[in-house]
Amino acid sequence: MQIKVFYSADSKSALLDVQPSDTVKAVKQKIIALYSPPDWANTALLSTKGSTDYLENRKRLAQCGVEDGASLKFAYARNLNLMEKVELSCQGVKTETYQLPAMSISTLPPQLAA
Repeated sequence: MQIKVFYSADSKSALLDVQPSDTVKAVKQKIIALYSPPDWANTALLSTKGSTDYLENRKRLAQCGVEDGASLKFAYARNLNLMEKVELSCQGVKTETYQLPAMSISTLPPQLAA
């Protein structure tokens, strides 16, 4: 079967010959071979075009309901570490909810060494 994968902001796409038994990860690897990742990316996402529900790497295309002629959207992304999330939050950028580690803050003046 053949699918169309859109892989860039300017709607570049690739027609891929795949099998219903191919995994989502295998499709991602084909696109990565055509369109190398930017330095900042540490993950890749694949969804049906028009959806924000991402397909799981281990699932087979048939399990995801991908059929002949389907259009998919591929995007590079970055999983943020805790410090990156905190920095973005301080800049006013909304991020997913995250848990800060326990800490204590003293408002007392520093003690001078004797």
